[in-house]
Amino acid sequence: MPTLEDLITERPELRLRFLDPAHARTHGGTRVMEVSVVPLAQAAVNPSVSPAAGSLALVTLVSELDTHGATVLAQLVRYLKQRRAAGLVFQSSGRLPHIPETVRVLAGQLELPLLSTAAGTEWAEVNGYLQQQRARFAERQVERLDGLLSSLPSQFANPKAIGSIADWLAEALDADVVVHSVERGIIAAAPDSRANLARAVIFATPDADMVEHSRRVQIHGTDDEAVLVVGSHRPFDDAAVSMIRHAVKLLGGCEQARQDHQAAVLAPRSARQAATQLLLTGQVVVGQVVANTVAPQLMDTPRLIVRIVDTGTQDREQFLRRCERTLQGKSLVSPCPGKEKQIIIMTPTREDERVEPDLRQMISSHKGLLMGESTPYALADSGAGYAEAAEAVRNAARSPERISVGTEPKFAPLLPRNEARAWAQALLAPLLAAPEHEQVLHSLPTGLSFKGAEAARGLGIHRNTLHHRLDRAANLLALDLTRLNDRVLVLLALNILALPAPQGGFTDVQAPELADLIAARSVEVKEWAEQRLRALESDPRDLLGTVRVWLEKNLSIGETAQALGLSTATVRSHKSAAEVLLGMDPTTKTISVKDTDVVSIADIYIASYLLTGSPELKHVAAAP
Repeated sequence: MPTLEDLITERPELRLRFLDPAHARTHGGTRVMEVSVVPLAQAAVNPSVSPAAGSLALVTLVSELDTHGATVLAQLVRYLKQRRAAGLVFQSSGRLPHIPETVRVLAGQLELPLLSTAAGTEWAEVNGYLQQQRARFAERQVERLDGLLSSLPSQFANPKAIGSIADWLAEALDADVVVHSVERGIIAAAPDSRANLARAVIFATPDADMVEHSRRVQIHGTDDEAVLVVGSHRPFDDAAVSMIRHAVKLLGGCEQARQDHQAAVLAPRSARQAATQLLLTGQVVVGQVVANTVAPQLMDTPRLIVRIVDTGTQDREQFLRRCERTLQGKSLVSPCPGKEKQIIIMTPTREDERVEPDLRQMISSHKGLLMGESTPYALADSGAGYAEAAEAVRNAARSPERISVGTEPKFAPLLPRNEARAWAQALLAPLLAAPEHEQVLHSLPTGLSFKGAEAARGLGIHRNTLHHRLDRAANLLALDLTRLNDRVLVLLALNILALPAPQGGFTDVQAPELADLIAARSVEVKEWAEQRLRALESDPRDLLGTVRVWLEKNLSIGETAQALGLSTATVRSHKSAAEVLLGMDPTTKTISVKDTDVVSIADIYIASYLLTGSPELKHVAAAP
């Protein structure tokens, strides 16, 4: 619907502006239904017309107002506020006469925006423009509803669906809406309060006399005389009538579904796909409406996680059916319409503990499957979650688990690929040459990233077995894997070896020292480190200093507090704030390893070293 801001920005020939520039922020979104010209005289300000609600009153001032004129102008401001006008525009061909301060203050108190214009005949075409904009708005809303109708499952009977439609219509018309039946009473109301104008019309309360315009339309296909009632202070133009008609059509579909749960207009998969596309394109209300029958949990979830499973050379249909069966009632599963090998899975965060293990088991048990996972997003930002998952699935091939989470940039890919691989192979050479190296290598990312019990549980082995493998790796590599420095070195080497080959394949080069390897990409790695730690700058406390010492002290809160002369509570507070800002997850509750979980602390360790030189990052063989 056209607004004051639209008139200012899209119709520059009107030379329209707010008298108080600050009102552009508070009143720019005020809807304008029409422009009403209010004739005024210098000594007698008396409107000869009755502006409708949402009208923009246009007053011509040719000279300065005297005291009586100012008084009558104040009366006009009160009158326009009573009529729910969108604002008052002062028109002057030359310099705008002085608007008395008392009038400005009164308009501010009544929240009626005052504007000025130097245009004259240009205003003659504005009502036609407003009518055209309202018609276009109505067409867009109707297209949105028509798209929903074409894919609406007929078993769609949840009362929340009707409530969503009522909310949509109330917002689109800036009116009050009620769906009512003789047997069920109020089925849905927007707003849901006793002040609802449509409610007053239905029950013929004393407030009904205040409702200037109302529509009462029967909903066909119901068995209890259900009706849609709309109450407004504004008249209903053709665009509003069209939206009401389409809303009634949609409500009729919902009512038909209520009476016949078995009939289906579309197969459930088509409904899921339609709902997914609506949510990803920002059409949350209608997306929830369509999703209700196949994933009702999406009707009231505040946040969700988006995953993309890429089946590669495998048959997508096989895994699509498995996901649909396994995740029914927990996630919205849909084939990706644009990528024939991908499956989109949208999961409310509260259901994720029941969903993630099933998906990870499926990925781990079938070679060739990849999965990208977003961080939690608000329902309205599902599209951003999809974009993050899409980038993550492209990175999944580089993860040993074939699963990637989020889009956080990594350090290892920045290093020269051949030299980095040579360094990593040299560091891990004793382990790579050992007969049992595959089992040990498989255990290292998890074992170095979580406490013993949680890591063992995630790997599906006994804790003593994990400890034996870590001890074996430490002995072979001559490293002390209880030191964070050595753990980071091993994790970095593992990440480097997981990277794909450069174009043209690997070439044999001499293994460099780590310092030389980093120096070869000094600019790139410093930029990465600055970006990785930049979020800490938003906190006035020296979080980087605390994190740096915490890493130096091998993640010991007590030793960090002693070194900084702070209390342990302060150190914990700094650490917790840094974890949130940096996206770190050092908890031990997770029993399966995600790509970002494995290297989050390692990333921060490396970034701190690159920017501050501390903590140290060097290869020193452990004492025998």
